[in-house]
Amino acid sequence: MKSAVIKAHDRSAGIYDNASILVENHGHEVLFGLAYEYLSPGDTVLDIGIGTGLSSFMFHKAGLKVYGVDGSEKMLEICREKGFAAELRLCDLSDEKWPYEDGQFENAIACGIFHFYKELDVFFKETSRIMKKDGIFSFTVMVSEDGLLQYTDAGSGLFIYYHNNFQVTELLNKYGFSMLKCVTFFMYKSPDKKEKLVFRGYLAKKV
Repeated sequence: MKSAVIKAHDRSAGIYDNASILVENHGHEVLFGLAYEYLSPGDTVLDIGIGTGLSSFMFHKAGLKVYGVDGSEKMLEICREKGFAAELRLCDLSDEKWPYEDGQFENAIACGIFHFYKELDVFFKETSRIMKKDGIFSFTVMVSEDGLLQYTDAGSGLFIYYHNNFQVTELLNKYGFSMLKCVTFFMYKSPDKKEKLVFRGYLAKKV
């Protein structure tokens, strides 16, 4: 049975790229900028929650071989039509084990996915497992300037979860990553641009 998160992304797949432009979503560019100095053409990158491929297209342009996993078949269909991913797989990301081998990838990215999940252990555990030593992991989380833990999105009805720097640092340490750098940025909640959402982009290395 599909989760509420996957159902919501199935519904929004067709408008996702255009909506990202309207709300000034530059998370994918932030992550690429953080990671760029560590990237090598020909290396692999796993895009965790690849969606329509917005997150990893710049990595492809830089010469990396893009693999993608997502729980939404509708999102994957759009990504598949763009024709740049070496492989796409359908998988519920909250599953305990993803369909990849230990140490398979030099790089991993997760853009705009973690705020849909309260607990992130499985994501960091599996990312650590599938990455090579000294591999680079770039990801975003949503942060609250008011110390909030979550809210309910009026449009989708989904719970949206904030993750603070302490939580992220704890997860990185627990699953064998060393933080390299981070940056705070924002996008708008809707195209009317009345309310901002604050995000933080992180870059970490598998140790």
